[in-house]
Amino acid sequence: MQQDTQPGPVVGLFSGQLPRELFYALGCLPVRVFPSAGKPAAADAYLPRNFCSLNKLWLASFLEDEHSHHLDAVVFADEDDATRRLHDVWRASVSVPVWAFVDVPRLTTPPAVQRYAEVLASVAGEIARRTGGRLDCNSLKAAITLYNEQRSLLAQLKAHWLAGRIQTAAYRRLRRSALTQSPLVANERLRQALAEVPQGTGPAAQSVGQSRASGVLLLAELAAPSGLVQLLEARGARLVAEDSDLDERDVADTLDIPGDACRVEDLLLGLAKAYLGKAPGPRMRDLSRRLDYLGRLVANRGVRAAICAYSKFCDLYLAEFPVLKAHLESLGVPVLLLELEDEAISGQHRTRVEAFLEMIPGEG
Repeated sequence: MQQDTQPGPVVGLFSGQLPRELFYALGCLPVRVFPSAGKPAAADAYLPRNFCSLNKLWLASFLEDEHSHHLDAVVFADEDDATRRLHDVWRASVSVPVWAFVDVPRLTTPPAVQRYAEVLASVAGEIARRTGGRLDCNSLKAAITLYNEQRSLLAQLKAHWLAGRIQTAAYRRLRRSALTQSPLVANERLRQALAEVPQGTGPAAQSVGQSRASGVLLLAELAAPSGLVQLLEARGARLVAEDSDLDERDVADTLDIPGDACRVEDLLLGLAKAYLGKAPGPRMRDLSRRLDYLGRLVANRGVRAAICAYSKFCDLYLAEFPVLKAHLESLGVPVLLLELEDEAISGQHRTRVEAFLEMIPGEG
């Protein structure tokens, strides 16, 4: 396996809107922060009981054992009010330093893209000041090239997963490795997984369009719980799309890289446009674009039911839910809402999911 040659600090990112290419080009190893398995109770002394459970899980996992994450620093973005409060408590209560709090626009207009490029330039200056690194065209182009390769590999793996040649659990592990490992190490792992994909169209290679199982769209914040995915597949359903930062809301398209004569400013504009223009979550002020995107998932993946697995008290996602539910039901897709405190799937959740799956209409 190709070894990681990145010697710099490991920087945890709390948002999918933050370009990993930028941090990698500055000599850092950017990784998405996933909370450790556990309960949010350790955060009760710092955050209210009716506070977003995902944010409480993040805080609790570091309060209980921050060294398990192996982070040298973290970077926040203004996802919502809960994230802003978590940032404040983090700075006062967790020893892992905060290197930046990034103001990410909520629009995709040209002025918003220009504004975000300027914000990224400012963030780059702050990171460079802390690390002694330097952002230039060559380092940023090399980082974009590396992550473009990763996107291409992930697109191939997704096609194999949708065709039934890769199991859902394996595909989700590969997706997570791309977010939490060095791109050098992750890309090698992705290439190896591609080389091991069975060829041909055997019994296991059943495409989404051919599958007789109920196609389910999962919607979540950071990632849908693995226990829920296992429950769905054990009950004969098939996950055909996951609207979360783990999968569909990651940047999927490769970024254009200009020729030899380029400026850092041009590359930052490209990053800003790609990260603001990716599949939108509810934080973006473009509800029609989000509903259109979900409608395309329904049409293209054969979605016949949707489950929203949201963290308890997550205002950003729960406030959107009534509109989202009405839209999906207008497309003939029934919707179930699960409010979760942690990764565990309770007996009550299990009963509700099983009853919901029984109600999904069969194939006509």
